[in-house]
Amino acid sequence: MKKCYLLFSLALLSFTNTTDPVDRIGVKEPLKFNEISYTLSWSEHPKDYYYIQEYLPQNETFEHFNQMLTLHVFDKDVTAEAAMQQKVKELEIRKKTDKLCNYQVTESPDGTEFVVDFLLSQNSGDKLAIVEFNTYRYKKVPIGTNKKGILVYAYTKRSYGDDITDFMKKLGDDRSKMLYALRTLVLPQILIQ
Repeated sequence: MKKCYLLFSLALLSFTNTTDPVDRIGVKEPLKFNEISYTLSWSEHPKDYYYIQEYLPQNETFEHFNQMLTLHVFDKDVTAEAAMQQKVKELEIRKKTDKLCNYQVTESPDGTEFVVDFLLSQNSGDKLAIVEFNTYRYKKVPIGTNKKGILVYAYTKRSYGDDITDFMKKLGDDRSKMLYALRTLVLPQILIQ
């Protein structure tokens, strides 16, 4: 079980660079979320069991994005609950150094899916530089013939510097809309290539 936690701890970090992305999980583009289209902007296959693909709206960059979708796929025999619990452990550790960090976990009525929504921040000196709202949906899904894995469908909304105050004021209403959109979203079919 410790290996499972380490796996998810290392994997659910945002990896970004500017190399040409390769779709390794068979997801048709563009992805749509909350009426915005996202295209594959970065991908990596850092471990034999782990795939990550990041999607940005048009005209956004990794250096200064406002919204991003990330698909994490784990070709491992673990439960959605175990994957979710690892994220919660990471957030508990982060809360010790990030005053804005907080989270909430929601379980689907049938117990097969989990959503973790959380707030993170980063300072520059004594000022807030970045505030980020994230919502991660965890589900065991087919990833090939007679094979299942974990899909983490992640949405990130970010604000910078002077825009953070307005971002935080709107977050209550925005959070409800984003959570509803994520919970009702038809997840993309995954086909590991």
